[in-house]
Amino acid sequence: MMIAMVESNIFVGYRVRMHPPTIISHLQFVDDTLILGVKSWVNIKAMCVVFVIFEAMSCLKVNFHKNIMVGINTNDIWFNEAS
Repeated sequence: MMIAMVESNIFVGYRVRMHPPTIISHLQFVDDTLILGVKSWVNIKAMCVVFVIFEAMSCLKVNFHKNIMVGINTNDIWFNEAS
């Protein structure tokens, strides 16, 4: 789902280098997923949509009590509203 969101330009991942550009939107481990993206309300809404679709398709629940959101060089007011 994340690949489809990035390819559709709905979610914008984090750019690691400029030439050639390497963009990372997510990293998956055995039972963890790390989502990386630029600061935007569109990205926040896209993540929420991915979570809802994931829950509907898998019959699993996303445990938001175990989730952590980290902002780097992000305004505290914006970060608190987004989280």
